[in-house]
Amino acid sequence: MSRAVLPKAVLTSYLKKKLHEGTTRPWTTNFNHMRRAPRKLRVSARGRDAFDPTVKDTFIIPKTRIKFWNIVPGDQVRIRGRYGNKLRKVFKIRRLENVVEFPKTSASPDVSPPAYSYASCQLFVGEYEFPPLPGSAEPRKLPVFAERLSTTPPVWNTRLHRWQWDRFATRTTPVVPHLKGQKIKIPWPKVPSRSYQRGGMYDTTKEEVAKVTYVPPSFSHNLTAALPRIPTEDEYIAGMSHPTQKPWFGGSAPVEIYLHKELSNPHSRAKKMRRWQSHQAYKKSLLRDYITAEMRELNGRTTKEARAEATFKWRSKLSVEEEAERRRRWLTLAVAEKSKKKQARKTRKETKRKDQLTQLGLWEAPNQVIPKDVNL
Repeated sequence: MSRAVLPKAVLTSYLKKKLHEGTTRPWTTNFNHMRRAPRKLRVSARGRDAFDPTVKDTFIIPKTRIKFWNIVPGDQVRIRGRYGNKLRKVFKIRRLENVVEFPKTSASPDVSPPAYSYASCQLFVGEYEFPPLPGSAEPRKLPVFAERLSTTPPVWNTRLHRWQWDRFATRTTPVVPHLKGQKIKIPWPKVPSRSYQRGGMYDTTKEEVAKVTYVPPSFSHNLTAALPRIPTEDEYIAGMSHPTQKPWFGGSAPVEIYLHKELSNPHSRAKKMRRWQSHQAYKKSLLRDYITAEMRELNGRTTKEARAEATFKWRSKLSVEEEAERRRRWLTLAVAEKSKKKQARKTRKETKRKDQLTQLGLWEAPNQVIPKDVNL
């Protein structure tokens, strides 16, 4: 089984991507393509009416999908039939459809790349020497293709995190005379390593390096003069938002100190500990205030009873605050918008029902009687 199992939501996005894009990597890292696609994705893959029986589903059933692919991107294959021995290089494989895709022959975006089924492709083993034809003394070289393949048991590579196995051609066409009855090992295509461009000494121009991007705050040369006041955060934001309407301190004000909140990690261990200690101090001070208020007015109670009542009020207060905080975290923008729409829909429904009851009228009929005491 697969080493990586995706949840249903992630599987849907994974299958959407793999259905249309395929993969250009030759190795197998998981078997998620063997899982059954969700019904919603199977219906949307039709591209037209979901209830149209003439539209064939793009997905094939999982039991007919190929688990271990022996034709991968980078291999050279030929297509069975009328194409002869024309070699094609595999560009992409689509595991959900058992389709092998080749590079596009045209640069036009309207032309789709050629693609053939996995069963119609034959792996290219190599060129081998064959005996000369009658009447000729020179040996001939012919391309050899695999008719039947065998593999070693797949093994999970813990270092590269992928499945590995070797593939062999047990029967070829044409049959190689000196290798008849032997297995011919077919090497896997080599994946070119990624090359990263190294930065040089002249990536940045001298003008950009010499450009002044920050002017330090100006200080007075007089030692007895007062230091320039640092603007508050609100003043800085107001000055940046309305530079012509709000007075500001100029371009030399040290405003970079306000970035420490944005650049610091709010989930660090020290900040979590500081927030927890602050909350514990708040709870202790709140309990102390409740006890002081109850002790001030005993009204015939003992100090023990007053302390117990203060503790009860304190716990109730903390419970209300926790519930309010939980609701604040739950009430995100999306939830608030959904709740607002739901309330508006409920209001419209009630208004419509009230209007229907207000404008209710009865048709005149012979079996209707109007009471005498009713003034119309």
